[in-house]
Amino acid sequence: MKTLIAYFTMGGRTKKTAEAIANALTNYEVSYFPVELTGKFVEKIKMLDKFENKDFSAIETELNTLDAANYDLIIFGMPTYGNKPPQAFDEIVARIRNFSGKRAVVFNTARFTGGKALDYMKVKVEEAGAQVIDQSKFRKVFWIGEKNAIIFGKQINER
Repeated sequence: MKTLIAYFTMGGRTKKTAEAIANALTNYEVSYFPVELTGKFVEKIKMLDKFENKDFSAIETELNTLDAANYDLIIFGMPTYGNKPPQAFDEIVARIRNFSGKRAVVFNTARFTGGKALDYMKVKVEEAGAQVIDQSKFRKVFWIGEKNAIIFGKQINER
């Protein structure tokens, strides 16, 4: 079976969580759709600001090729900014072709809260026609660690 993990990361926490989940998915062939903000902190903030203002020109080509047709499972991983995922999440869900009827998993990373962002993600994915089969939030002030992400990945793998 095949899975696509679409994630957004600015500092690397969500990427590491996505990779830990992927390592536990032994029943799946995993592909990634990463949206990674790179460079110096100021450059990352500028790109985040563009995304938050719905300017996705930097990843337009990648968004236009996003297709769920060949995947059995789609996993979305997003950080939490003000109790919501970044605008890139909405854009990915809106642009992904052949998504209706797919099984999906959502997870988010957060320093303190994250519950509202996770609920928001679940609603948006289901509004797009997919079935959310599992969800998780990974919270910690400094570093999330991989243990809980691996456990979550094993849980997905057993479904």
